[in-house]
Amino acid sequence: MHDYAIDRHPKQKVLFALAFLSITITPFVNSTLSQAASSLGYSNAWVTTIGTAVPVFVMFGLLYLFFDRYLWKWAPLRKLLLVPDLNGIWRCEGETALKKGEPADFTWQSTITISQSWSKMLIHLKTEQSSSSSTSASIFHEQGVGYRLLYQYKNEPRADELELSNHAGSAEIKFSEDCLTGEGHYYTDQHRNTVGTMSLRREDVHSP
Repeated sequence: MHDYAIDRHPKQKVLFALAFLSITITPFVNSTLSQAASSLGYSNAWVTTIGTAVPVFVMFGLLYLFFDRYLWKWAPLRKLLLVPDLNGIWRCEGETALKKGEPADFTWQSTITISQSWSKMLIHLKTEQSSSSSTSASIFHEQGVGYRLLYQYKNEPRADELELSNHAGSAEIKFSEDCLTGEGHYYTDQHRNTVGTMSLRREDVHSP
């Protein structure tokens, strides 16, 4: 997965809060470990060693991992941070409107799998002919409307699709506030030179 940007997201404040909690919690954890070691009859040397066994940076790493993978998904916290949870499998109905500057009328279907944590995400799209994976992404919240996802991707056709070639592209999808549906469009580079629309509906939810 790769990093992604979130508009108006208080990332520095979140990191500061995690650091503050680490500094605050670590002495209590070490004290508890020391008391447990004493009650089990370990020597003073062992008690002293265990009492300093959890440095602050280790506690910060554990808190960050827990927040990054799990805690951010808590609905009240996501609302405060303006972060949508897009994890899951999406059914996509697409339509190519332009190809090499000429009108086109070609429909296609795909499955989009989005894997997302608080800090990283990956958008993988698969059709019968090719598959693509995101390389960068940004999310913007529009009050009362939903979430706008912009991402860049690389596409690789199947080996037996001789008429297709590797290409890059970009997509913009606007998800509803409940993150169950999405509408958007896409553009491809000069190797494919197409423009089209996408309609998404969530089918399943999974964790990254």
